[in-house]
Amino acid sequence: MSRLASAILGTPLILGVALTIARHESRRQRRPGVGSSTRTVSLRIDPSVDLVYLAEATLPCSLPCLDALTRATVIGVKLLGVRLELMEDAPCTSARQHPTLTVLESGNCFVTAFDRKIQVASFGAQHVHPRHIDMEVLHRGNLLEFLRADWFTVELSGTHRRRLTKALPLSMQLEFEVHETTTATA
Repeated sequence: MSRLASAILGTPLILGVALTIARHESRRQRRPGVGSSTRTVSLRIDPSVDLVYLAEATLPCSLPCLDALTRATVIGVKLLGVRLELMEDAPCTSARQHPTLTVLESGNCFVTAFDRKIQVASFGAQHVHPRHIDMEVLHRGNLLEFLRADWFTVELSGTHRRRLTKALPLSMQLEFEVHETTTATA
């Protein structure tokens, strides 16, 4: 008699994504050409809105690192961890003139496919280190459907501690555990 069982692949699957958080560009600048004879409306915009960031990458399911997911025996993919690292060629982001991730206050990682968006990880000030951030995994469910989509989006959004004067290039590594079916004989 044979029955189906589940096994975990020995090596975790790592998906690496390059993201760039854009430098600050004021959204409250006056339009050129507005003179004293033109009536203007002054809007008060919350300054904290300037401290929000968004970086995303849309990826195909055909990436070489996702080849293991194409096997028919794969039944599940579980997120184990998300890590952000500062890219080696990152420009200076602080007055001390060397790049650092400490300019980030908080963040959330989302995966989107099939018009569905789920939050998979987040970080707060306590997770931030100058060169890396280990995010807290929030979604422990099966992400296979998302990663097998023709195209899926990985998004990072959150808040800065202060405005960025230069873009911040990041590397995000998502580590997954892959579950496969096996046939066991009794």
